[in-house]
Amino acid sequence: MNEKECIEKHVENTCYVIIQHIKNIINFQKNTNKLLGNHSRFIERLLHPEDFFIFKGKSKSYYENPDLVRRKEHIVPMTYLIDQLWDLILADKHSDKELSYILKRNLGVAYISYEESLKLDTKESGLKINMPAGWNLEIDDPLDRLKAVGIVLVNEDGQEIKTLK
Repeated sequence: MNEKECIEKHVENTCYVIIQHIKNIINFQKNTNKLLGNHSRFIERLLHPEDFFIFKGKSKSYYENPDLVRRKEHIVPMTYLIDQLWDLILADKHSDKELSYILKRNLGVAYISYEESLKLDTKESGLKINMPAGWNLEIDDPLDRLKAVGIVLVNEDGQEIKTLK
């Protein structure tokens, strides 16, 4: 198995563990009547270093100007991702394998410029911890959030990444 295949398998297996963990929290809360909530950063710890396991690319702006101040950005915000997964688990319409796949296809980090991060973080865009209105975790492109504010993602050769679907 080559390195890329090992990474894919590692991320796949970790996504399954994440789904199990969320289900465990839900069951614990149900059985004890205690609301514990969750923490969106636990996924980062399981996929550390994210830059190695779930790195998807750089913004075109940062790629062309590597001296700019860089920010690592989750392509789909972690809080949003966890909340949506939680809802899908409660809806009980998907197998664990399907949920793991949904999680895996929406996981990713990218390097963007600080100026680009400000576009996401404004109240006007509403995208600091959200995806565009009407966006669906199960079927829509994770890049839609970046595209909504004009951020173009490129690969290591500077070629545009048009979709992560």
